[in-house]
Amino acid sequence: MKFIGIILGFIFCFFAGVFWQKWELLESGAVELTKPLTLQSSPDAIGELPKGTILYPYSSTGSIETFVVFVNTKNLDLLQLHTFEQQLTVAPIDGYSESGI
Repeated sequence: MKFIGIILGFIFCFFAGVFWQKWELLESGAVELTKPLTLQSSPDAIGELPKGTILYPYSSTGSIETFVVFVNTKNLDLLQLHTFEQQLTVAPIDGYSESGI
């Protein structure tokens, strides 16, 4: 009986942690772009997030902050599974605003 109680406790803690992580992301002070933000993942891959896009804080390390953007799409044929060499890898792209924009 004690073993079952411990297992149920671990399961409860796991789901509480998942809920807490989601709550932290959504309640951590989302920000809105005041100007378009240019995105660049390589010299040839440049795009833009429009003014008014909502960004959710993910991590902060000194002068660089990482944000999450949620995207809805029905164009699932444009997506393919990507695997990284190291599990749990995050590959952010660079965002910047050119002067005069």
